[in-house]
Amino acid sequence: MPERRSALAECLRPGLYGAVAAGSPNLAIGEVTDLAMVQVAAIDAAQAWAALAPAIGTSAPLARHGVASSGLTRVLWTGPGRWLVCEPESRDLVGLIAERCTPEIAAITDLSHARTVIRIEGNAARPVLAKLCTLDFDPPAFPADTCAQTQLGQIGALLDCRADDTFDIAVYRGFAVSAWETVTDAALEFGYQVR
Repeated sequence: MPERRSALAECLRPGLYGAVAAGSPNLAIGEVTDLAMVQVAAIDAAQAWAALAPAIGTSAPLARHGVASSGLTRVLWTGPGRWLVCEPESRDLVGLIAERCTPEIAAITDLSHARTVIRIEGNAARPVLAKLCTLDFDPPAFPADTCAQTQLGQIGALLDCRADDTFDIAVYRGFAVSAWETVTDAALEFGYQVR
């Protein structure tokens, strides 16, 4: 299997940037690597998740913006009958899902090599993202364990709120550098650390 190379390999330079006060940045920004990401587009949502739940360890979120998790596996709602299953690469996630969901139940697409995930965390994460998106980032409107598809500037993105001050931003690999530059530029006024 070919080795995966980060789309951000030329951009990731560890260090402190922007308005860092007293050596303590308000943000940490980095890439989440070695993720398995599998899209499930169900023909019959109930049947698909009845087959998948025992293997994945959780049922699917059925509500808009829902996220379900079990251990390190997260299932993000991306539309009616559509989910993105994400977890660290440790098993053949595509094979596991495809084994349980025949083409009559769901279409399975491996997006692991097609997406780049940028994580932004810290007390200024919400203000930075609010500068770039039209979403409401007030915690009651976008709490932990919810997700939303949006535009990050001019780039389509899937935002996963992992904790109150931690967001994963999944973008098409071809837009990774633009997304990185957009996020880090917006973060300069707060100060950030690249990990």
